[in-house]
Amino acid sequence: MKAERAIAYNTGIAAEYFVLSQLFRLGIEAYVSLGNKKAIDIRLVGSDGIARSIDVKAVRGYSNLPVNNITKAKDHFIVCVFYNNRFDELKVLPEVFVIPSVEVDECLSHFGDQVRIQKGSIPPRHKDNWSVLQQVAA
Repeated sequence: MKAERAIAYNTGIAAEYFVLSQLFRLGIEAYVSLGNKKAIDIRLVGSDGIARSIDVKAVRGYSNLPVNNITKAKDHFIVCVFYNNRFDELKVLPEVFVIPSVEVDECLSHFGDQVRIQKGSIPPRHKDNWSVLQQVAA
């Protein structure tokens, strides 16, 4: 059980820093939140002075992300990172979906008391949708 937890933790940390790297490459200044029980993974402040938040969800596999703790707010975004079983292949980039949290309901599936995002249920407009973050950061 400990090994599975470590794998999930490492996947999440890798995804957070991947997203942070992409943001900086786009000229968006952002910061990783630190701590084990954080509610927000990444923060950025637009030129308007308004703080935005990003919740990064990641999986080493293909299609299923647990998202039981999503917050929906105008200035909050969900970034889903799918490593497609190629996490250890550093030359292979993950698939990324950038979803405004107020639009996340259309991506959710319910399995008993679990809430998940299935890659196949995410509308194509969210794939590599970094522009939505560029717009709010400008």
